[in-house]
Amino acid sequence: MSKSINYLFYFALYAFILLLFGKGGFKRTKNTRDFFVAGNSLGLIPSIFTFTATWFSAASMQGLSGSLYAYGYTAVLYAVVPWFLGATFLVFLASKLKQYDIMTIPEYFRIRYESKALQAMGGMIIITCYIFYIIIQIRGFGIVISELLDINYTFSIILVYLFVVYTTFGGLFSVAKTDGLNFILFFIGTLIAASIILKDINGITNMHLKAASITTRPFSNFPFVTEQGALLDPFSKGAQPPLMTITSFFGWGLGLAANPQYAIRITSAKNTKTAMKMISYSVLILAIIYMGIFIIGIGGRVLEPSVQNVNSVDEIFPYIINKVIYSPLSGLVLISIVAAAISTANSQLLILASGFTYDIYKNMFNPNINEDKFLNLNRLFIFLAGSVSLLLSIDPPNSLLVYGGQIWGFFSATFLLPLYGGLFWKKATKEGAFASFIGGLITILIFTVAEYFMAGNGNAAIHPALPGVAVSFILFYFVSRITYERKGDKK
Repeated sequence: MSKSINYLFYFALYAFILLLFGKGGFKRTKNTRDFFVAGNSLGLIPSIFTFTATWFSAASMQGLSGSLYAYGYTAVLYAVVPWFLGATFLVFLASKLKQYDIMTIPEYFRIRYESKALQAMGGMIIITCYIFYIIIQIRGFGIVISELLDINYTFSIILVYLFVVYTTFGGLFSVAKTDGLNFILFFIGTLIAASIILKDINGITNMHLKAASITTRPFSNFPFVTEQGALLDPFSKGAQPPLMTITSFFGWGLGLAANPQYAIRITSAKNTKTAMKMISYSVLILAIIYMGIFIIGIGGRVLEPSVQNVNSVDEIFPYIINKVIYSPLSGLVLISIVAAAISTANSQLLILASGFTYDIYKNMFNPNINEDKFLNLNRLFIFLAGSVSLLLSIDPPNSLLVYGGQIWGFFSATFLLPLYGGLFWKKATKEGAFASFIGGLITILIFTVAEYFMAGNGNAAIHPALPGVAVSFILFYFVSRITYERKGDKK
């Protein structure tokens, strides 16, 4: 079988099964609660599938593997360590969040702080952040499909747009069902690729011995030649300065802890016990997958110390599969990368829609809207928001991993303190939550803009989420203390 026919077979088979699975969600979705949180009914296995598939995106499969190839293990310290530290926060979140009967995370703000305005502000942050973050998934899909079907990037991203919009139209039941398929694919695909690479380089020990001696430029337009031993040094000429790498925890880590896409998975689980098991088991599974990604990144560099016809780290993994370790299973591995992108994009698009329809429109303007009209409004907004992300993806960011950390930092600076503080501190007040939200947002915006202008000179030393979270914390604590005591005095 020729390479083209092999790839076309896997793509056609995946497309058929995905569309078949997505169809099932339409039949089960009867109302708003079904659409947003699957009727709060998901058991342990589907919860693990949808949590893991939502987590493991193009930023993980392409951004991380490519960064490992180019920079070495510094990428683990920049992203993976913060991700897993952030996941520990979710366990504590699960112990409290299920006590609230909510369909969106901003709805929690309204209930806890008795503020429709705070709910609407939360909806605005979700809309903005997810529109920009979905670009990551569309770009990742476009790169792979261009390699898979040998077609133009622009035409490729239109395909992912159609897949993502269709699977989201059925609500969380559709997303969860397709997430099961996508999880199995990227789990198997990662292990297959890692196994082939390990076999070709004669084991992990030999991989590290050879990686330590590499002194080449990863690809032609890469800014520097890798120094000897740099791939194994967590701070040696990384993508970011050492302090930026360390403070990335405030973006990737705390951003994950406060991110609505994970918190809503807690809400959609059938009970608190299921939610806590979902997080624990998912993290263990993800640890196994990431070991495979480490091997793909570092091992790929050992097999091919410098690649040709590649312009960014995000293109490395597809290149290795197609050109370096091609086998009859390469089509399956490439499809697994597609699965990782789609499984995150449709989850985010669903939450993005709720940010407008539920947290803003229904909350502020039309609380008595008919259920059928409301569901159709959600599907319309999914189509429109997906279209905006598609247009922005025509000129995508250079690095999915770095870009994703910047976006997640906005959730750290705005959602983190009002969410966790409200759940675990009884003195948290509406005024404190407002001050925290607005102060954190303004601060991270200022530092993000400043970093943008300084990045070319290499002067950006810290992640912009660090000052954002710091200001958010200070305002939340002191404004809540002052207003809580004043309310107590009035009583």
